[in-house]
Amino acid sequence: MKKQLLLAALGVISTSVTAAIDVNDNLSISGFGSTSWTRSDNQTPLLINRNIRDENCFDCDTTFGVQLDYFYEAFKASVQVVKRPQDHWSSPQLEWAYLGYSIGDFEVRAGRLRLPVFLASEYYYVGHAYTAARPNEEVYNSILGVTAYNGASVIWNYSLNDELQLSLTPFVGFKDNNEVEFNPELTLEFETKNMWGLNAQLAGDNFRVNFAFLDSTFDQTNKIRNFTTEVSPGVPITFPYLEVPLKDQNIKLYSLGAEYDFEALKLMAEAQKNDLSSSWYASAAYRINQFTPYVVYGETYSESSDNNRYEGKTGDSWTLGLRYDLLYNVSLNAEWQTLNAINGQTGPFIQPPNQDTDANLYTIMVNFVF
Repeated sequence: MKKQLLLAALGVISTSVTAAIDVNDNLSISGFGSTSWTRSDNQTPLLINRNIRDENCFDCDTTFGVQLDYFYEAFKASVQVVKRPQDHWSSPQLEWAYLGYSIGDFEVRAGRLRLPVFLASEYYYVGHAYTAARPNEEVYNSILGVTAYNGASVIWNYSLNDELQLSLTPFVGFKDNNEVEFNPELTLEFETKNMWGLNAQLAGDNFRVNFAFLDSTFDQTNKIRNFTTEVSPGVPITFPYLEVPLKDQNIKLYSLGAEYDFEALKLMAEAQKNDLSSSWYASAAYRINQFTPYVVYGETYSESSDNNRYEGKTGDSWTLGLRYDLLYNVSLNAEWQTLNAINGQTGPFIQPPNQDTDANLYTIMVNFVF
């Protein structure tokens, strides 16, 4: 199997889906971006880190990233800075910055790395690399948009035969901080103490299977604004700001996904299960020259063993869309989604919906790479 095919099939580096600019023989720069018009018909905001509601939004999906790669014999250094949808332009995030060294079939990496838990994890913010306008909400929002960690990994690539390639990536993470604005009243801060896991991928000429396991121990702080409670029956009191620390939390996550190309037809399915939830989706896309119509269906379930929480199906969604490849490095998406919260749960909303428990979401998106 050629090296270029291996990189594309395994998604080892996100530059496999960009058109990198070679500065010299050892240094290259690449980038990617997405922007959209989007609108929901429900006043309750949708989708963590995007907050789409019933008004025209031109920056809910806006993403821009720049990546610098340096190669010298077996040595590699890579840096990626991304303005994510939830970031202001003045405060982009360092998504990865690592040093790597190859020894035979092994590559050792250390620094800030992408968390390798899902099929599209390595190119999560590169909208041009996947068919739909966004990664599936049910699976990819299950870890609240946390995509990077501080630590080290070892990648072992092994050719089973001329057509099959196995890649194993054990990884370990150390102290790190991530903050997620869950909704206007709640911000979640996670301080990772340690994590470890394993990613395994099997790739052939027209398919890829991905399995991952993650075990993480962390402290969580819930930062609550305008919290109202009753100090006695009929006597409410409001706290403008309140912090609730939760020490020594642990999460174990399992994920399994696969994609298969039948010439013009591409099928994909992926599922995850952790201590609080499980979710899955399946999609089909059919390429007709520059056009690719697609359909996606997904579901989310609560997996909590706490008797005070609901256990069962909490949400689902249907997606119908059309992708148009304008150029080899520019694509357009026109997409309609219907998303539902079920059994009084939040579902795809970032807070409990006021009345309507379903929403129609409309998107026109532009993606590019360079």
